[in-house]
Amino acid sequence: MARKFQWATALSMALGAFPAAAGAYSQSDAERTIRQSEAAWVAAEVAGDPSVALRILADDYVGVFPDGTIGSKAEAVGFFKPENASVSGHLDYVHIRFFGDAAIAQGQETDIRPAGSAFPSGRLIFTDVFILRDGQWRLVNSEDQFQALPK
Repeated sequence: MARKFQWATALSMALGAFPAAAGAYSQSDAERTIRQSEAAWVAAEVAGDPSVALRILADDYVGVFPDGTIGSKAEAVGFFKPENASVSGHLDYVHIRFFGDAAIAQGQETDIRPAGSAFPSGRLIFTDVFILRDGQWRLVNSEDQFQALPK
């Protein structure tokens, strides 16, 4: 019984210390960085520029794309090419919540695609999971849902 108590005490002390260790960053700076990353992503879709995705996505990124397929960083980066570019894009909103060294960004963007594009115009509703690694906020997981714009 004493052994269980010692283990439980050690576990609760370790868990109690976690928030203090996780708070080693400025939440307002982190929120600004994540908002800027989300806005830069939308701008990169308009430009067809993969450099933003290369910078933001973690190497072990996994995402659920709007068509329901699951993809890696390489597949997400591969989307950014001139023929997939939007005519215009706008980050409508993003809400960010922090959980230690993790942040959940839930938001929406509106993309207008050129006529004849492989991708229709619409709203992308997303949930992105960012993790603080080596002092950098990296996108490790995302799930996107697509809603076509009314005609």
